[in-house]
Amino acid sequence: MPDFAVRVLTEDAEIRAAHSVLRVALHSPPLSDSDWESTRPTYAPKRYFGAFAGDVAVGSTYIYDAEIAVPGGRTLPMSGLSRVGVRADYRRRGVLTELMRFQFADARSNGQVLSTLHASETGIYGRFGYGIGTFSRELQLFRPRFRADVPRSGHVRMLSSEEVLAQIQPLYKRIGLYRPGMMSRGRDWWAVQVDNAMRGGEPYLVAVHTGLDGEDDGYVVYRAIPDESYVGTDFGATIEVWDLNGVNQGARNDLWRFLVELDLVKDIRAHARPVDEPVGLLLEDPRSCMTRNIDDEAWVRLVDVLAALEARTYGNAGPVAVAVDDAFLPENSGTYLISRDGVTKTSAQPHLTMDVATLGSVYFGAWPPSTLAGTGRIGVHDPAALARADQLFRIDSIPWCGTGF
Repeated sequence: MPDFAVRVLTEDAEIRAAHSVLRVALHSPPLSDSDWESTRPTYAPKRYFGAFAGDVAVGSTYIYDAEIAVPGGRTLPMSGLSRVGVRADYRRRGVLTELMRFQFADARSNGQVLSTLHASETGIYGRFGYGIGTFSRELQLFRPRFRADVPRSGHVRMLSSEEVLAQIQPLYKRIGLYRPGMMSRGRDWWAVQVDNAMRGGEPYLVAVHTGLDGEDDGYVVYRAIPDESYVGTDFGATIEVWDLNGVNQGARNDLWRFLVELDLVKDIRAHARPVDEPVGLLLEDPRSCMTRNIDDEAWVRLVDVLAALEARTYGNAGPVAVAVDDAFLPENSGTYLISRDGVTKTSAQPHLTMDVATLGSVYFGAWPPSTLAGTGRIGVHDPAALARADQLFRIDSIPWCGTGF
């Protein structure tokens, strides 16, 4: 029997203790009183789970409730797993495993079909059934010049801090989830990512795009880091772009134009952008836009395999029987017949076999099944089925989450 228990945290003292476990696990100091006052509003009720040995907090997890866009245009309820930490002297004692069991049970009871996370260490989460579902890239634009012939689709205006707090959340919702993998953002997410920063000493800068119809349809959140060396001729600030979204390509183009045409700017560094975003094509010299890194982004776990598979659409190909092995949630294990007409469980012999983590990497279309089979992650019983599976799971746009948590 474990010498700890996992439960939903409702009391401030317990939540603070669990969050301090997280902070220390991430090599930060425990919460001070002033830190706690600013952190307290970032928790939604009953979404923080903790492991306690008696009265001592030894583990921490938090859930962001959200909707996520899946291939075909539907959205599914999901749990965004965050704030995961285990006290150093309780490692290797099953604390994280029990926290995972608890949060999967919670997700199922709330009808959350998928679970996603952003992994601080990539070696941890595969054993719990998570696979890399989306990718993003880091961009650097050095002395870029915007092409004059890119059409304009509206105008851009700056917001005050007060306007940001009032307008940015509903604007994100109005823009919508325009790529598979994008997720909604609840009040607790905005409290962590935007509200605290806007009320602090160095708030974000935010610009909004208004379309030709007079409606706001895009925004960019950024921060300027000045160069105070005053040495040489390379003077200019660095613009760090944290969030840029628009309802269409025209709105996004105008927001990039706004950033590129800012005065006294040396370079622009954009975080967690789609890997196929055509920023370089907007510039006079496409090579002035460089990809600094491509990162795994959202890790995906199918909590209810059948419901998740039924929710997305499939390409025009013959059916494929896929055997799924889910050691952590064995009720998901079985063979699923996948076709352009839908998904059913079957007793037929499988064409392909994979574990549920690999299915998470296939689900949004980030990896073709044939690629994963080539690396030994998919067992192939009928080689002709691989081409059909590639076509079934292929999507029109590369999946992207765009929301860190």
